[in-house]
Amino acid sequence: MSPPAVADIPQDSNSFKSSPVPRGWTTQLLNPKTVKTMLKYSTGLDASLELAEDQGSRYIFLSGKDYYLWNTASEQGWRILNVKNREELYSNVAKGKGGLKLEELMDFGDDLEG
Repeated sequence: MSPPAVADIPQDSNSFKSSPVPRGWTTQLLNPKTVKTMLKYSTGLDASLELAEDQGSRYIFLSGKDYYLWNTASEQGWRILNVKNREELYSNVAKGKGGLKLEELMDFGDDLEG
């Protein structure tokens, strides 16, 4: 039997205290295994998915202790500097533009080109 095409991101043990999922984002992911594989290929990082943009092309994921933002349309990524946990992530994303402090990721694909 194949894995479900839609999966909810598991909530952390403090989820009852957490901020609500920010408007315009979701924790229900279509084809989560495919998304994780794409993020690994695109960034070189193992991804634990946190949020997907509704009707958009951005994903927020956790790798190690850092949160990252990846835009599949532009193939650009950033490490999120001002978030240490899911509650901070949700509240800062909810602030909209300027809510996240970002550091651009180096182009992981450069080492593949001759």
